[in-house]
Amino acid sequence: EGKCFLFTNDVYGINSLGESLRFVLSGFGGRQLLIMIWHPSLLNLIDHFHLHRPPMVWPSIGPELCKYYVRKESDALFVDFAGASGASRITEQVTSALASGTPLVVCNILPEQERDYVSLDIRVKTG
Repeated sequence: EGKCFLFTNDVYGINSLGESLRFVLSGFGGRQLLIMIWHPSLLNLIDHFHLHRPPMVWPSIGPELCKYYVRKESDALFVDFAGASGASRITEQVTSALASGTPLVVCNILPEQERDYVSLDIRVKTG
């Protein structure tokens, strides 16, 4: 039915992302591609030794690379999954885009250290 799902990570999968995008999205319309990009969490020292090379630059280049494979801005949806706090909003956006036939939907799943945190801009005087 012209739909494809690609679950990749930014360490091993990014090398073939361009080829996959070109293959699925080339030609005439009617195809849809949902891409989920996840990032390994490097929270413990040992995590740095499990990978054959370090993750790509942060933020991930995956969503930026995907922008070059669509003809116009309305042909794609790019969202960042930042944890449970925004899960329902992201789910609604992705479901709506798929239902409306958006050719490319990219969900960038932020690494664990970037999810569910509160950013505070504070000024502290010491002494």
